[in-house]
Amino acid sequence: MGRLLLVLLVLARTAAADSGPHREGEYGGVVPGQPQQPSQKPARPKRPPPKGTLTWIGFEAKNGGAQVFFQSTGQFEISQHMEGAILVVHLSLTRLGQNTWRLVDTRFFDNPIAGIVARGVGARRASKKGAARTAGIDVRISFKNPKDAHEGTVKTGTEADGMFYAYLDFPEGAEAKQQPTAQEPEK
Repeated sequence: MGRLLLVLLVLARTAAADSGPHREGEYGGVVPGQPQQPSQKPARPKRPPPKGTLTWIGFEAKNGGAQVFFQSTGQFEISQHMEGAILVVHLSLTRLGQNTWRLVDTRFFDNPIAGIVARGVGARRASKKGAARTAGIDVRISFKNPKDAHEGTVKTGTEADGMFYAYLDFPEGAEAKQQPTAQEPEK
């Protein structure tokens, strides 16, 4: 009995001490314009990522629409084009930061976007296969409904945290705009 009580006490203390940034349901990512929250452990100072690095891809569902943002230490150019029902956003950055290559799965939020994924791309000359492009990062944004696939409204700027951001805004999707049909009253 004493050993069991000791094990339970150790487990309870361990659970209470876990107040780190990775608790389920809490967002531990970047908030545009806000400095990063210091962790509870005193860590050695991190060197900022080199210029030309995509440091974060963010997403926020807003009123049935969505906002996607890209963060970097310095300014970068952004261009967009459609490839079928996929929006390809080209960023004039040269490196993917830590975890920016991972899929951002947005299917379960109330918004028109299904997912976001970034990949480094090399320069390409114009050919029969496609237009010319400079080396950089291509971010592919897929939509839940092909009818909602279109370019986003772009806004860029350096925020209070000293980082440069590019924002893409998307209005609510076609499915969200449909008005519910009137039902007959119950008798």
